[in-house]
Amino acid sequence: MPLHWKHLVIGLVALALYACGNTQKTDHPKVSIKSKTAALKTLQNTVKPINATISTSTEIDWSAGLLPWDRFSLPVFSPNGLHAAVQLGNAPTIKTLCGDNNAAQNSTTLELHSIDPLEGKHISPIHISQKGLILTRSANSRHCLVEAPKGELGRWIGKLDWATGNLRWIVSDEHINAFPTINAIDDIAWSRRGLDEQRFHLVVKTLRGQRVIDDGKSDWLMPIFIGIDRLRVFRIQNGKLSLIELDLNARDPLLTALSLPILETGATRELVWQIATTNSTAPWHESHAFYHPMKQRMIVWQPSKAMETVALLNQSVAATPVFDGSWLVATDNRIVRQTLGEEEGVHIRNRLAIPIATTSNQWTHYMLIPEGNRLQIRAINLGQ
Repeated sequence: MPLHWKHLVIGLVALALYACGNTQKTDHPKVSIKSKTAALKTLQNTVKPINATISTSTEIDWSAGLLPWDRFSLPVFSPNGLHAAVQLGNAPTIKTLCGDNNAAQNSTTLELHSIDPLEGKHISPIHISQKGLILTRSANSRHCLVEAPKGELGRWIGKLDWATGNLRWIVSDEHINAFPTINAIDDIAWSRRGLDEQRFHLVVKTLRGQRVIDDGKSDWLMPIFIGIDRLRVFRIQNGKLSLIELDLNARDPLLTALSLPILETGATRELVWQIATTNSTAPWHESHAFYHPMKQRMIVWQPSKAMETVALLNQSVAATPVFDGSWLVATDNRIVRQTLGEEEGVHIRNRLAIPIATTSNQWTHYMLIPEGNRLQIRAINLGQ
């Protein structure tokens, strides 16, 4: 899904403990307040200070520049890694971010940055004049997507042009329109509900027209395109949380639904938002990694493979795919390149960083490293 770096791991563990605490029937033992406090304190102490020794070679990764950072929201990158959008100012509340609250707010500003991954040179950003926009987690090579809560006037979705910063509203009605996703050919999908409705349904808009996907009983949240014509989306139904894959080529995509159960009870929109936005996805890859709040680690879902789900490193908090099927995996204190099915992997760095995949064959991945109110971008080529 965007958390303070020092509290990223703590937040994820707290999320997992929250899920456990709200599960009425579970095979997991209850966690006492004392053990929760001890776990959080231990994790906080393991986060390396900014002057920690880095056990990596400049021949492996190199500086691709710096981005300003609000200590909460991760930047969004274009697939090729040449553009990044950052959200600054006071972050909206979690109620606003997850779609429970639609009050207009003006505490945020957005900037578009051009990245120079070869030389790391600073290029003046484009400042977006409109205040109060929420940066979403979706972008393609031409645009990134934003939301604008407008109270009783609805919640709008807009496109920001990477090259010019021009904002164009693509959904501007009286509904609460949230969590948009965009594919490579500018099709979009999002969650929508009326101001007085309690559930989100899905809307998909392509050149062929617009259609609604809904089963009449579920809350459909945080969709993401996989390639051009598939959609993965989180579904809450009677407190249960599942990750669903839909084939958009089908006349009725619900009849094609593949389902991965995540929680049996206690699911909320806040929980879904945190799970979905903590990890940066690479929608051009088949596989999909997300943080599992019960297993307390990243899980790879690959519904077309013999091994449908694969667990990554214990207490991993982020992961992104590599072209050869391995994964760059982040824990609270290291980055590892891990092959699915293996318990360990090749050590890349000895501190927390968030890995980002790109489509470039020169800078295949970025690693985002905190430096106070800035994020250092380290580029790495794993295609050599």
